[in-house]
Amino acid sequence: MRAIDALDRAAGRSPKSIFVEQDTVQITYREAVDWTHRIAARTQTLGIPSGTRVAFLSTNDWRGLLFMYGLWRAGLVLVPVNVRNSAAMNIGILKQHGPSAMVYHGDVSALAREVLNVLPMMEAWCCLDRSDDSTPSLTQWMAHEGARAADVASDPMLPWTLYSTSGTTGASKGILHTHLSNYVTSVDLLFAMRVFEAKRHLVVAPMTHFAGSFIFALTFVGSTHVLMDRAEAVEVLETIERKQIQVLFLPPTVIYMMLEQADAAKHDFSSLENFVYAAAPMASEKLRQAIEMFGPVMMNMYGQAEAIGPITSLSPIEHGSAGAPVSDEILRSIGTPGLSRQVAVMREDGQMCGMGEAGEVVLRDWVSRAAYLDDNEATTNAHRWGWYHSGDIGTMDASGRITLLDRIKDVIITGGFNVYSAGVEQSLMSHPAVLQASVFGIPDDKWGEAVHAVVQLKQGQSTDIKSLQNLVRHDIGAISVPKCIDFVDELPRSATGKVLKRELRAPYWTGRERQI
Repeated sequence: MRAIDALDRAAGRSPKSIFVEQDTVQITYREAVDWTHRIAARTQTLGIPSGTRVAFLSTNDWRGLLFMYGLWRAGLVLVPVNVRNSAAMNIGILKQHGPSAMVYHGDVSALAREVLNVLPMMEAWCCLDRSDDSTPSLTQWMAHEGARAADVASDPMLPWTLYSTSGTTGASKGILHTHLSNYVTSVDLLFAMRVFEAKRHLVVAPMTHFAGSFIFALTFVGSTHVLMDRAEAVEVLETIERKQIQVLFLPPTVIYMMLEQADAAKHDFSSLENFVYAAAPMASEKLRQAIEMFGPVMMNMYGQAEAIGPITSLSPIEHGSAGAPVSDEILRSIGTPGLSRQVAVMREDGQMCGMGEAGEVVLRDWVSRAAYLDDNEATTNAHRWGWYHSGDIGTMDASGRITLLDRIKDVIITGGFNVYSAGVEQSLMSHPAVLQASVFGIPDDKWGEAVHAVVQLKQGQSTDIKSLQNLVRHDIGAISVPKCIDFVDELPRSATGKVLKRELRAPYWTGRERQI
């Protein structure tokens, strides 16, 4: 079943239910179906064949969401870029992915013009929210009211989107995902959250990325998607209470900001059922604070652009509650495999690791089978030994829970010993003054690499290098203690909230013959 089939199914069951709302706008499922037909019909009138790639530059906007579903009704392929990326990064992605048309939001019209100037082979179909010079608005561009698009083939192996890797450790790669992979991901998400009926879903993270997976899955059961176009901590807290939100996904960075709000506890969060965090590890101490504030609703999910989550998940029950806390070992894990995923930990020779032994996290499913665009070598390497290789180092315990230790590229080898940066980051972030930390290796003539940390403190808080070093020494041991710690006002982050470790690391390795 395609994403558009899920929308039609929900509309047939509850046509008057609200599909999407934003500010004062509410669009029912019946209205959403009509809009998507008008969008698809317009592309068919233009003679656009199925499989055509269409670039999408938009903030979280209700018209953009409808346009995405309209593209899929026409059998077209969505090529999303995150408008919070730099223009150069987005231009590079679109140049690589080769879309022939583009739609954009008025808030990023300057970015759209810059892209079109560099990539003139693309045609600007419409500006979602308004006319923009010679570019019509969506309502001006799409087909007339009542128009119906011709049905297109429903082949589960046809692509529906061309995603990009986050590029946090290097250049971004393109990954084609099929309708089958989207369906499997949707089933896995609904099963992991134990969702069987319509929910009120708050969308704060970019809907063109992992947050979109929640939209696609929850549409199957007729949910209402409440869109926000910015991650303002105070506004998110207020919206949860005002809109009685039941499902919410956020990266840890935004959750940390919410926990820091002085009056956060005054809000009523009793409607929440699944508060999912993903995209980066969450410090166990801050996770306990979140459980105290929001209740036993926190849920961890692990995924990648190549293998959209949940590859694994840690349920709210497994997180415990304020009155019945669980161990740090459980909270630091990413949980157990999803319903349709096989997950294991593998040695370099293709043999599986023993219990508790560190190795690369690998998986087999119908989601991660996608190939890297125009890169057969990378595709073959990622799928060696018959498993998809995540690039993450982890361990598995007797209960099947996976704990991530590091990215393979981020392991620090100092004096012949392996230091896993994630563990050092966890230790540093347990300090009450630390908001976030990033740890990586830098060149050292004696040790080969030295452990280095960059720390962002909470607003108004202070600490010193020695205190943080002593904390790591106590928690992990002397080998893992950062030789130096830099304090910064703000860590660089990707558009999805991941800390850009490569930007922090790069200056120390510039001009070196080796990078490890």
